[in-house]
Amino acid sequence: MIYAGIDEAGYGPLLGPLCVGASAFRIDADAGAAPAPIDLWKLLAAAVCKKPKDTRRRIAVADSKKLKSNGKSPLVHLERGVLTFSCDDAPTSDEQLFARLGVHARTSRATPWHAHPQSLPVSHTSDEIAIARNLLIGALARSGARIEHFGVSALDAPAFNAIYESLRNKARVNLSLVFDAIRTIDLMRGDEPAFIAVDRQGGRSDYAGELEAHIARGAAVNIMHEDHERSAYCVGENLVISFEVEAEERHLPVALASMGAKYVRELSMRRLNAFFAQRMEGLHPTAGYVEDGRRYLAEVKPILHAESIPERDFVRMA
Repeated sequence: MIYAGIDEAGYGPLLGPLCVGASAFRIDADAGAAPAPIDLWKLLAAAVCKKPKDTRRRIAVADSKKLKSNGKSPLVHLERGVLTFSCDDAPTSDEQLFARLGVHARTSRATPWHAHPQSLPVSHTSDEIAIARNLLIGALARSGARIEHFGVSALDAPAFNAIYESLRNKARVNLSLVFDAIRTIDLMRGDEPAFIAVDRQGGRSDYAGELEAHIARGAAVNIMHEDHERSAYCVGENLVISFEVEAEERHLPVALASMGAKYVRELSMRRLNAFFAQRMEGLHPTAGYVEDGRRYLAEVKPILHAESIPERDFVRMA
């Protein structure tokens, strides 16, 4: 069976990309079956854990908000997890990582800061990533599970605004990326049973109509469960899609997707900040959230004009 998870990072900010991550594992038939996948944290316990501090130096896989550190190396846990799960060897730049994760698949056109790749790893050495990778490979081999997909879609301001102008709803923009990820996993699985968990944002609980329109391809969509915590559907005979509040706490593939999306957004913001810092001495970097994003926008407006960058290519419409 295929056990997959989808999550986003950057839904609320004014600046920087909206990112949606997806991860998928193939698990031996005797290890678990849809619609009740096994606990991958338990299955891979020799290599992974939920807590960032672990005496056995296992790889932390958890909600990205809980893994971003406030210390000198804020990306230390995110980076270790994402690079370990995504790469056979440690990339030397974010451009290499973005290519492996398919990050630019939905970018409408390159912004100037895309031409400023950053060196990787940021918080680790390549040898440290290789050691963690070997630990994961061993645990996967013993478990009967393997990684089939790990990717991130990112909408920077130009692409985000173009889609928003069509859909006129930010939640629908985010959902368009989620459905892209679901379609990728659906095509990858063939006829194999699959369970896809999606971290649910907001109070919506009815997704049957959207699944019929964008995923089902004529197959029946049956409601398995709908309430304020979880909305689960069976699409066709062997595809279960479950939209869940705090899904990253229950599903390792969702937690990994969250980490991928957050790490890509953080690296993207580093590119953006580097571009403007080269042009304005003493400019304080931004994470892109609304209040500080407005401060940053006011300070860099002269650069936008000098570089002929339209404001709509820098600031999200919603």
